[in-house]
Amino acid sequence: MRLLLQQSWQTLLAHRLKSVLAITAISWGVISVVILMALGEGFYRAQTESFRFLLQETQMVASGQTSEVWQGMPARRPIQLTESLMREVAQRPEIQRYSIVYENREVSITQQRGTAIGSMVSGVDRGYFSLAGLKLTLGSRDFSLHDQHNHRRVAILGDHVAATSQLKIGDEFKIRGIAFRVIGIMDDESSRFSFGDNQKVFIPSSTFKDIWDTQPNMMLVLPAQGVSSWALREQLRHTFAQRLHFSPEDQEAVFLPDFGSGVAVITAILRGIQAFLAASGMMTMAVGILGVANMMFLAVTERTREIGVRLAIGATPQRIQQQFLLEGLLLVVIGALAGLLLAYFGVLLLNHLGLPTWLGEPVITSTTVCLSMLVTSILALAAAYFPARRAAQLEPVIALSSRS
Repeated sequence: MRLLLQQSWQTLLAHRLKSVLAITAISWGVISVVILMALGEGFYRAQTESFRFLLQETQMVASGQTSEVWQGMPARRPIQLTESLMREVAQRPEIQRYSIVYENREVSITQQRGTAIGSMVSGVDRGYFSLAGLKLTLGSRDFSLHDQHNHRRVAILGDHVAATSQLKIGDEFKIRGIAFRVIGIMDDESSRFSFGDNQKVFIPSSTFKDIWDTQPNMMLVLPAQGVSSWALREQLRHTFAQRLHFSPEDQEAVFLPDFGSGVAVITAILRGIQAFLAASGMMTMAVGILGVANMMFLAVTERTREIGVRLAIGATPQRIQQQFLLEGLLLVVIGALAGLLLAYFGVLLLNHLGLPTWLGEPVITSTTVCLSMLVTSILALAAAYFPARRAAQLEPVIALSSRS
């Protein structure tokens, strides 16, 4: 085997140009597969992060209106969820955590010099951002119990508000002429799928109720361990129906959206995009492997007389086939390793240069490496086998009479 390997290596060195072209074609194919799959993985992770709220079990609860006549009361009757009722329902064992949210969308929000910077204010507690899957930038802090108990005039800005107003942590601005200090700014990546939170100003709910006398806009609840989102929605609907006198089967009386129902579809779409990118890279690889097969067939044609001499002096067809097969495999191994190394540096370069936020950062995973190597191996075996078989099937007399 060692002698066969040496002969194959010497043959490749004797045909340097063809060997280099074959290795280049294979390397380019591997680079295409690895980089495109890395881009697909980065895109998948970035978009999954955007839809993180959908992937959580957090349930949104908001007021609605009845769609059915119930116990003598008409349809289209507004149902208002009060803070006291929300807090009472939130004590049920099916609920692990909750956050009550207040909102006013017609507010004068200005910088100190009077420039308008927004119109939406939300009053939240310290559990809102974690339940909503939102993150804050470095140096920010969430509302504390001290902020709530002391009705402090502090605020967290949506990333869009912070960007347009140029406000930073520690700066002051005004809500209805009342000065507030910025203690946090939302991270722009975590707010791509939210309730328009990137355009809001958040203040402690206790401070919000000092300024406006209004009912909550919605509530976020996290089911207890072992409680499914579907079971939680059914329990909440039945509880509210009993307290507010509407049909437990009325789906519109209380707004309980099932965000999770679209997760499977979204995930399938994102994985489909990944598969498309991988398939595109594999087509490029297949073209490269086809080039290797053509070169191997050409080598068999050019070396017909050499093959005839070897057969005449005692080389078996199996030995001839093994040598050509090994030559092809050597080309593929060298090309695949070179392509993998170049793809790694290519991904590093892309991450260094920076890609659009929505595209994410390319990531080479073990799955990417294994899949690219598996596909390369299968295609390489096919590319090397048929030329090797053709070489082994040559008749010595015919091969010796060849003028190639």
